[in-house]
Amino acid sequence: MIFSRFKLNPELFLELENPIRAYIYYRDRRFNILTGFPEAYSIQDLCSELSQIQLDSNFKLPKVYHFYYEFGFVHMGLEHLIDRDAPLVVEIEYSQQKKVRPRKSSLKKIELKSLERPSWSEYKENFHLVQEQLILGNCYQLNLTYPFDFYTDESLHPKDIADYFFSQKTLGAYAHATYLGQEMILSNSPECLFQYRSKEIFTMPIKGTKKYSGTNWRKVWQGMIDDPKESAELIMITDLLKNDLNRLERARAKVIKLKAPLFAPGIIHQYSLISLQLDHSVSLLKVMQSLFPGGSITGAPKKKVMSLISSFERYQRGAYCGSTLLCINKRKSASINIRTALIDFEHKVWRYGAGGGITLLSKAHEEFQEMELKVSSFTSLFSKI
Repeated sequence: MIFSRFKLNPELFLELENPIRAYIYYRDRRFNILTGFPEAYSIQDLCSELSQIQLDSNFKLPKVYHFYYEFGFVHMGLEHLIDRDAPLVVEIEYSQQKKVRPRKSSLKKIELKSLERPSWSEYKENFHLVQEQLILGNCYQLNLTYPFDFYTDESLHPKDIADYFFSQKTLGAYAHATYLGQEMILSNSPECLFQYRSKEIFTMPIKGTKKYSGTNWRKVWQGMIDDPKESAELIMITDLLKNDLNRLERARAKVIKLKAPLFAPGIIHQYSLISLQLDHSVSLLKVMQSLFPGGSITGAPKKKVMSLISSFERYQRGAYCGSTLLCINKRKSASINIRTALIDFEHKVWRYGAGGGITLLSKAHEEFQEMELKVSSFTSLFSKI
């Protein structure tokens, strides 16, 4: 059983089932999920396939790509950082699709118990190492993240989890789930890597996080846009993403929105919206080479910070901080997988990633608290009765 679901709007989600093609790609091979056999096929072979797919291509059957964070090493000249056994891309083509209203879930809540999480001393040590790199001028902003592991006492059916998840009222615009047979990618992402329509491509970086409750969001929001550190983070990444878009064609990307509010359970973010009008056909490979991984979850300059992140974090981000691309008809829509968990059904373990951008104006205790806020924003979805 393999399936995917995507939020379309607050009242509908897209349900994809009956895959006719399903692969997990590694550096020098791919695994056929449907047959259970490995095949000789390099990641460069997949890149050649992606170079033949145009943004304006029409997909008669829906296709889903999960680009794992480590796929970004391929076109950044950082292939030496890729573990041979690290999954890089999941590709699934479905034969059945339907739009469905959220179902009533058989689960009243999902009790997630903490298994392992970063300590304050561990975080503080790495925070200061990042600050040293900033002071040396080796980077301007670096997104430092950690894995948070949870477990459940009971064995849960993947469709029950999906039903519960999609019955929530506070899902992000790019919320989605894919079950791969032993694992599930479950994402409540509010963030867009890119969206394409009518020869125009958009991207939407998010930076800044504040806690709010009830009706006090305007006061909290005003404090955020007046904060020099929060403003610097967003403007820096907005400029990075504008340059990333300009790599697709001649430099004329436009910032449509700057410092707009975006809400998630218990927290408020700020975001920018940037667009580029395309004169010529552009391949999916070129889009990924230009934009992936998203600048908001790496930092600037992108290649340098990705190398530094690898030395600081010492774990594979995987689906977290990667991107999920839905191709259906002429629609191409890709998320940035923040607020994302990978569920291991055999061991009943949920691995969730969280972190944030660090600049010279950042303070360790504030960044640590922000990271914890992002964890509770996700886990709060599963404690509602």
